Amino acid sequence: MSKRILLLAATLFVLAVGAAAADDHVKGPFAGTVHAVASLSDKDGNAISVTWDRGRITTLSSTSITLTRRDKQQVTFAITSGTVVRNGGATYQLSDLKTGLVATVLSQNGNAVVIRRIRGDGAPNGGDPSQFDGPAAKAITGAVTALYVDGSTQSFDYNRGRIQSVGSGTLTLMRADHQSVTLSYDSNTLVREGDGKIGSVDDLKPGEAAGCFSQNGLLKLVRHLRPVPAPGAGGRRGPHTATPAVAAA
Repeated sequence: MSKRILLLAATLFVLAVGAAAADDHVKGPFAGTVHAVASLSDKDGNAISVTWDRGRITTLSSTSITLTRRDKQQVTFAITSGTVVRNGGATYQLSDLKTGLVATVLSQNGNAVVIRRIRGDGAPNGGDPSQFDGPAAKAITGAVTALYVDGSTQSFDYNRGRIQSVGSGTLTLMRADHQSVTLSYDSNTLVREGDGKIGSVDDLKPGEAAGCFSQNGLLKLVRHLRPVPAPGAGGRRGPHTATPAVAAA
C-alpha cells in the first residue's frame, strides 16, 4: 500500500467522529454529538486518549479557546505551541480564526491539539492541502463514548485494520497487532467513503483499510478507504478527495 493510503487510514477515528454532521445530512451514529471521549490504544497496547468537542467559538486568545456547545455547555482549552488549525485538508494560523465560527476541538489533557471542521462566515479556506497525522493516528482499537445534544450518551467499540473478508452479514478485520476481529452488519450499517460520502457494504473489498464502530458486535459505522491506483493505471478509483490530508485530524 502507498504511503498516502497509510496516512489516510491512520486517522479514520477522528474523521468518523468529526464528520458527524456531513453535508449529505445522512444521520450516522455520531449525528448530534457535542462531546466525545475516546479511550484507544495502538498496536503495542499504548494508551491514547482523545476528547472531542464541537461548538461556537465564544472566546479566543493566543492562550485559550472557549466553545459554547449546542447543549449550552462552555468548554475552554489551552492553546499551546503545538496547537494546529485545520480546515478542508489545509493548515492555517490561529489568527485565521475568530469568535462566532463553529469548530471542533480535539484535546488531550485540557490542551487543544487540533482545531478543525471550521464553519461560518469567514472560515479559513483555500489553503494548500497538506498531510497531517492527528492525535489518534496510531489507534487501532478502543472505545468511544459520545454525548449528544439531548443529553443522551452512547458507547461504541472501535477497531481499525485491513478487511480480510466481507459478505453474508459479517466483516472480518485484521488489525496491526495481528488480532482478527469479526463483526456483523445489517441494512442499517452506515458506510462512509474516505471523503465522507455515503458508500455501501457492497463497496467493501478484502485488503482495503477500514475503521469500524460497533455496538455489541454489530457494525454501526464503517469508515472505508479504497486503494489509490498508480498514476495512469485503470481499475477502481481511490478516495474521492484529491487532498489526502482531508482525513487528518
